[in-house]
Amino acid sequence: MVHLIRVIASVLGMPLCSNYNMDRPAERRSAARKKYNGISMPVTRSSRRSTSRSRRAKTVLPKKPVAPARTGAGGASARRRAMPPSPPPQPSWFARLSPERKIDILGVVLALLGLITLLSLASTSRSPLLNGWIAFWHKVFGWGTVLFGLALLLSGLWLVARHVERLPRLSTERLTGLALLLLNLLTILHGLIAASPEAARAAAQAGQGGGYLGSFILQGLWLGVGKAASSVILLCWFLIALVLTLDISLQEMFDWVATTVQRLSQRGKRPAPAPLSPSSPGVAPSMPAPVSSPLTAREGGKTAPVAPTAVSIKTGVSATPPTTWTLPKVSAILDLASAPAISEEFVAQRARIIEETLAAFNAPCQVVEISRGPVITLFGVEPLFIETRSGRTRVRVSKIVSLADDLALALAAPRIRIQAPVPGQGYVGIEVPNEEMALVTLREVVESEVFQRGRTPLRLALGKDVAGHPAVTNLETLPHLLIAGTTGSGKSVCVNAILSCLLLHNTPDDLRLILVDPKRVELSGYNGVPHLLAPVVVEIERVVGALQWTTREMENRYYKFAEVGARNIADYNARMAAQGGKKLPFLLVVIDELADLMMVAPDETERTITRLAQLARATGIHLIIATQRPSVDVVTGLIKANFPARIAFAVASNTDSRVILDQPGAERLLGRGDMLFQAPDAPAPIRLQGVFVSDAEIQRLVDFWKQQAGAASPYAIAASAAPGVEEAASGESAPLRQLPMFESIGPSEGDPLYDEAVALVRQAGRCSVSMLQRRLRIGYTRAARLVDALEEKGIVGPPEAGSGVRAVLDYGPAAPPAED
Repeated sequence: MVHLIRVIASVLGMPLCSNYNMDRPAERRSAARKKYNGISMPVTRSSRRSTSRSRRAKTVLPKKPVAPARTGAGGASARRRAMPPSPPPQPSWFARLSPERKIDILGVVLALLGLITLLSLASTSRSPLLNGWIAFWHKVFGWGTVLFGLALLLSGLWLVARHVERLPRLSTERLTGLALLLLNLLTILHGLIAASPEAARAAAQAGQGGGYLGSFILQGLWLGVGKAASSVILLCWFLIALVLTLDISLQEMFDWVATTVQRLSQRGKRPAPAPLSPSSPGVAPSMPAPVSSPLTAREGGKTAPVAPTAVSIKTGVSATPPTTWTLPKVSAILDLASAPAISEEFVAQRARIIEETLAAFNAPCQVVEISRGPVITLFGVEPLFIETRSGRTRVRVSKIVSLADDLALALAAPRIRIQAPVPGQGYVGIEVPNEEMALVTLREVVESEVFQRGRTPLRLALGKDVAGHPAVTNLETLPHLLIAGTTGSGKSVCVNAILSCLLLHNTPDDLRLILVDPKRVELSGYNGVPHLLAPVVVEIERVVGALQWTTREMENRYYKFAEVGARNIADYNARMAAQGGKKLPFLLVVIDELADLMMVAPDETERTITRLAQLARATGIHLIIATQRPSVDVVTGLIKANFPARIAFAVASNTDSRVILDQPGAERLLGRGDMLFQAPDAPAPIRLQGVFVSDAEIQRLVDFWKQQAGAASPYAIAASAAPGVEEAASGESAPLRQLPMFESIGPSEGDPLYDEAVALVRQAGRCSVSMLQRRLRIGYTRAARLVDALEEKGIVGPPEAGSGVRAVLDYGPAAPPAED
């Protein structure tokens, strides 16, 4: 029986093992079905367990018959089906190029086409190909083919050299203006040679005038509004195109035309004025003669007339200031910088890395917002839900904050900052440095719509935020500013940018400056600007005197306000304008390094700065103080409490950040202008990239104001500190001279504390510098000068050896104290 079964199986092509069991009909039916379907699969299982496996295998067999392989082997077809799919076709070499390279190639092609077009127009012999090229564009543009070739050439050169800093930006408005200007010129050219529609069509067919394009626009205007109205429309069209192309207003355009025409008409009619020479050869050129009053001017928009004459106190030489003050033009002073290219693929890759890194630490999140700024990119991360024993819970914000170092490692970033959460938003902000830092220029922010919308004279351009929007503030609402940051973080550049912004929009009648620069290199370049009340103070010993004068000026202004019933400087100036009186200018005191002052005279400096910060806002006096050491002994609690507006650049530690901002974060800044700005009305500081102003721009601005000041002394040095000298004609006192404290301004006892010091030493019966410091609460330098003055008057004797204590020689009318 077994032999018969084997014979039948061999006829059917079913190989069987010797231990084939006849009691398994299901397997025989399965084997027959497989043979019928063209698949030869041996069945060698002999146990019930293998039978169950065979039944499970049967359910995955194909139901449709499969064509047998040509070779007759059933396994060959299965192997072909298991082979991997063929790889996708490789992209072309042009598709593999980056967008930057594609733009470069486009620029070269456009420049080449423009150059070929211009050379073909200038050539008399052309090839058939170039002849057809020129003939086609002659039909389209007519005589404007020259403009078309020039536009191609300039566009290509701009694309090739688009990263050059001094290259003008091609914004959408400027491109629209160029296109409108080209169409306007083509229409005007066609209108000059065609007086009727038939003549216009004939000129277009001949390639003259503005070609078919100019003819089409001209005939459309004639048909729609007539010839007279078409001329008016073309003129207005031309002005609009110029405004968009040159990025200037109509008033500026008309002013420039009027100035140019006046200069051309007056050329050759009068000789050039002789250079002004100093009237007294004995006066050193580096020491300008003091004048009796500041250069004063009346408010008048762009220009303001000035008082005709100011008389020097000492020499009596009249100095004639200019008749008008003219504000500088921003485009002539400041430069623009090109923005680096943005790689969207790189930003998307970073967003994916952030999501993967957070998910790997069991903190799944989703990037829902990306804001790219000039230096950093803000990734808005929304926490997702995770499964816990108690159910689905959202990822904690604190857990995301704790992964800052892990994110920095995954992104290969120098340092990142996590803002948890972003104020007013429903996500956590992860600030990641860009692969390439962009330079934010002062001109870029000053020309922005946000800055131009503000009409206050003390508006400041700070920089751009993490989304690339301009950040502008008003010094009147701050009203004082405290700046801190390590060396090289951008602190001095910020101070220079603030001063440049104010000098661009304020005449000496609107703003006066007192600058303190102990380092002698940061602010000394502003010497000679007519806004200065005195030369830049570089000696620490005289800074306290300048602050004391500022306090007296504040009190004087309050007296003036009380006389007319004014509440603040704006109310006072409005009343003076109505009565025809003289308005008061704003006064800005800038101290570049507070730490040096606090080392020399800490008590008096703190007391004076605190009093000014508390009371000077209504009088138009504002303070800007910078320091590179934000420690508690420099930025004391009293000073910090009266400076609600603060700017923190990169600092060394978390402690320094808490001193300046009352919270950490500044220690993670990148430097080079990266800052946190705390506004008085903001709940949290915002991150900005500060504006940059170069030394060349500052020098051009200073030279502009020096040329307007002319031969007049730019400083309002008053003699009110010396006995017998009247105050300036403007009714304002002025700060101390650019001389050592109380030297050459009166007798030795010119210090207001001299009489008190005399009474103190006579009462104590002895005298020392430390005693005067302690009793009068003054600095060492001032106390030493008082002791020297007492010794010169014979009140005290020389210091004793070792102790430095001096004996009192003159007790005056009072009897000497009794000795024990």
